[in-house]
Amino acid sequence: MTIPKELQDILAADPKILSGAVRFKGTRVPVQALLDTIIGGETVDYFIDDFPDVTKAQAMAVLKWEQNKVRKTFGVELVA
Repeated sequence: MTIPKELQDILAADPKILSGAVRFKGTRVPVQALLDTIIGGETVDYFIDDFPDVTKAQAMAVLKWEQNKVRKTFGVELVA
C-alpha cells in the first residue's frame, strides 16, 4: 500500500499491524473506521469521541484528501 505524499505524516501501513490496513500513524485506528463513521451519517466529532487517539486535524486532512480525489475526477475546484 502506498500512502499519498500529502498524508504520509498522518497515515501508516505495516503488514504486521492490523494486517496492513491503512491507519492513523501512532494508533491502531484504521482509516476505514473514519470513512464508515461519516458514511453512516455521523460527524467527525462523533468519530473523535470514539477514537480519541486521532486528532480532528488528522481526520479532516484525510477527508479533504478524499474530497479532492473526487473533485479531480469530476473536474471541480479543489479544496485547500
